[in-house]
Amino acid sequence: MAVEMKYWDRESWANFLRNDVLKLYESTLTIVNLWSKLREVAHGKLLSDIIKIMPELELVFVAGTSPPDKYDEGGLALIYKSLLGASIKLREYYFLKSLSKEPKTLCNVERAQVVDYLDHILVLLERALQRACELKLLTQMDVQTAQEKSKESVEGLLKKPGSISEVFVELLNRALNLTIAYNEHMRFIWHLRKIPKKYIREFYPELLKPEVFKFVQDLLGLREYIVPQVEDVEVVDLYTIYSFDHAIRISERGIDGVYPNSYPDYLTGGLPLHSTYEPYETVGGCLCRVNKLVWGLFRKGRDYLRLVVSGELPDPLKDWVKATEDISPCKFGLLNYPKSYEDLSMLDECLPAVFVGRIELVMGRDGGLLLIRRW
Repeated sequence: MAVEMKYWDRESWANFLRNDVLKLYESTLTIVNLWSKLREVAHGKLLSDIIKIMPELELVFVAGTSPPDKYDEGGLALIYKSLLGASIKLREYYFLKSLSKEPKTLCNVERAQVVDYLDHILVLLERALQRACELKLLTQMDVQTAQEKSKESVEGLLKKPGSISEVFVELLNRALNLTIAYNEHMRFIWHLRKIPKKYIREFYPELLKPEVFKFVQDLLGLREYIVPQVEDVEVVDLYTIYSFDHAIRISERGIDGVYPNSYPDYLTGGLPLHSTYEPYETVGGCLCRVNKLVWGLFRKGRDYLRLVVSGELPDPLKDWVKATEDISPCKFGLLNYPKSYEDLSMLDECLPAVFVGRIELVMGRDGGLLLIRRW
């Protein structure tokens, strides 16, 4: 189960942040800014007026369509409509064109589901990168360079809208490569979301060295989460659990403001019902949530993403489930705060499933431990 990456090495983490996190940030920023620019220049405006200034944008709304109002499968306009919410009334457009009139039809650029996912991912990546800069694992110049490349990409897409498929494929590849099924640094972070000292000793013994623990603690935000209330000091040490700010406590509004009936969907990558962003601030918490949002992006947006992906569309959650299928879910749903050895025995049965993420361990409002099955 353990990963072999050098989790104690600064350069290893710097490479991960530069080559994986920063590149996904650049791609995500490109798509989100492209949507924002399209909305700025086109939403609520007449297509006839837009194309006088930016004639290439006519392709966004009509390329790969035919009268009276047909979107061709895999056509460019269908891609922009499905992924970025850009559309016009095609019947109106083709009627006016048939009369040799200007296409005075209103353009719409609505908030598409894919954009919602990428917007949430972008906010979390920004927080993680800011912390990386504070720790001097990246520089502000690294982030600024990614932002400039993104700006150039947006400008290129506005001039050549047909290249949207390549940009989206690059984004999806980078997102997929950051998930726990394919990225050892992410898998390490995922294992540490709720990890007992017992598992640190077994799987990541270098982490017991004070200087290594401090480095990982400062980088990922690892802190004591649950300390058993029993007499034996050695047992207390073994079953002390560490975590980031990742789904750690249930409040009056549930986990992270998500109510109980939405837990299964939220824990596998569903978006919050409200427009609020996730509350995570640590690198560990932010990237764990990014992993789940990428799961959700590939699962919720499958019908749309197929428009730009040739062949079978990956499912990173399914791949992780398959990789951990030998880990059984525990039979308990609620445990008392570990104040007895019996409580700790029941918790011990659940730890393998918590480690791989099949179960999420969250502290309840009354101090009890809620074990929520993810799959």
